[in-house]
Amino acid sequence: MLTGKYPHSIDGKNRLIIPAKLKEQLGDTITIIKDADKCLCVYSKEEWTSYTSAISQLPKSQAKDVARFLYSNAIEVTPDAQGRVLLPQGMVDFAGITKNVVTVGCGKYAEIWSEERWNENNFDDEPENLAETLALLGL
Repeated sequence: MLTGKYPHSIDGKNRLIIPAKLKEQLGDTITIIKDADKCLCVYSKEEWTSYTSAISQLPKSQAKDVARFLYSNAIEVTPDAQGRVLLPQGMVDFAGITKNVVTVGCGKYAEIWSEERWNENNFDDEPENLAETLALLGL
């Protein structure tokens, strides 16, 4: 399980350090994609395969559109010896990353947020319906 919140920054060359705890769990090869929430999602090789396997279950006309978007906006990277990955400028711009980022574990994947967007969304506050949602799950 990928867990925790890790504030850090990218350098001038758009290199981002994957926190050591997450790097261990993600493995040697990771996939990073743009997410509809205007952040970046990070998947291990196994989770990416699982995530994308559902595409083949869609009708062909929908599968094409989804596949084009997902695969054209995904990068597969191997962190260097320092645990850094190079983010393309398009991904940095999409996520609104200027310097400071917050990387969070989300169970099977991780998210990379610009610090500003993370704070704007008040993700550190407990969601209003958290207790209700947990009750629906029997938790």
